[in-house]
Amino acid sequence: MVVNVFISAVTTDTLSRKDAIAWVNDRLKSHMTKVEEMASGAAYCQLTHMLFRDGINLKKVKFNPRNEPDVLNNWKVLTTSWKNIGIDKPVDVEKLKKAKFQDNMEFLQWFHKFYNANYAGEEDYDAVAARGGEDLPALKGPGGVSRPIAAPVRPVAPRPTVTTTTRAPPTSISVAPTKAAAPKPTAPSNVQRSNSQQDTALLKENEALKSKVAEQESDINLWMENAKEMENERDHYYSLLRKVEELLVRSEEDGLKSLDIAVIKSTLYDEAPANDENEEIEHQTNGKIENEVIDGVVDDGETF
Repeated sequence: MVVNVFISAVTTDTLSRKDAIAWVNDRLKSHMTKVEEMASGAAYCQLTHMLFRDGINLKKVKFNPRNEPDVLNNWKVLTTSWKNIGIDKPVDVEKLKKAKFQDNMEFLQWFHKFYNANYAGEEDYDAVAARGGEDLPALKGPGGVSRPIAAPVRPVAPRPTVTTTTRAPPTSISVAPTKAAAPKPTAPSNVQRSNSQQDTALLKENEALKSKVAEQESDINLWMENAKEMENERDHYYSLLRKVEELLVRSEEDGLKSLDIAVIKSTLYDEAPANDENEEIEHQTNGKIENEVIDGVVDDGETF
């Protein structure tokens, strides 16, 4: 009986890329190196054969497909067998055959969970023999490496050198290397000149960037200082408003209907109230006007 499983994004028992490939290679005795190689469908066919020996015919599977029809054949064999076995899993062949990592990794995560839920623990399965001894995937033969060995036959041509050394005078031999060696230093000098020009340009660009960074840091420091000053001013005026509010609350508790402006000023500007007789007289004469102004702004019915 088939045990169908489901996997979600919050599943914690997931495999890493390395562990997933190691698990496939251990089960199938294969030598895959990346998850994208599962896109051929061949590995899933044989893993299904390990679980359900009579549910799939491995002779129809192309373990090393050469083209897209071979890949489609593998997926058709797999999906048909799953339908007959009773495996309830939608297979998006169009996405999986494109060999993109994300799609194939998600499918392999699900199959690993499905395999563990249905594996009976049988260890007598010969994976290599079951697929007819084929490598999965096929290994490249080393025959092509030995062919280029015939190339060293070319250096057999030292004969002209023997004749030239006997016939030509030593002066001609000494002059020839100087002519051939003359143009060689020109290439390094050009390279050095171009490299020095590039270095100079990079240094100028680096200095310009440093200057720009320093200017921006200076602006940031200035903005921070201004912000600090504004915060201090805000705290100062807020404390003054709190003092005025406390005055109003106390006056309301004492049953007063108006406040002396001098008291408010002394609170706002930290000034001591006037005690001189002259100031007292002036305060009494101007008190009516000030009280009228305050009464006009603050009605008796308002509370603070």
